[in-house]
Amino acid sequence: MKITVKLFGTLSRRFPDYRPAEGLEIELPEGATVKDLLALLGISEPRGVVVIVEGRILKADDQIRPGVPVNVLQAMHGG
Repeated sequence: MKITVKLFGTLSRRFPDYRPAEGLEIELPEGATVKDLLALLGISEPRGVVVIVEGRILKADDQIRPGVPVNVLQAMHGG
């Protein structure tokens, strides 16, 4: 299944040709989870990101639905 992923924060630096207005088109197997998507994107530490679909924060084991845009945000921290 194909999905569109938009990256926020410094996550887009991982993909030199990334265009924020368009996002990335990613191919995932049916039934793929958030964890699968993050692994494909090379994000090994999921605690540093938040994955949002249709205004809802997803957990690592939630399945990604085909055709629904996915936003991956870098968690903010500071002091």
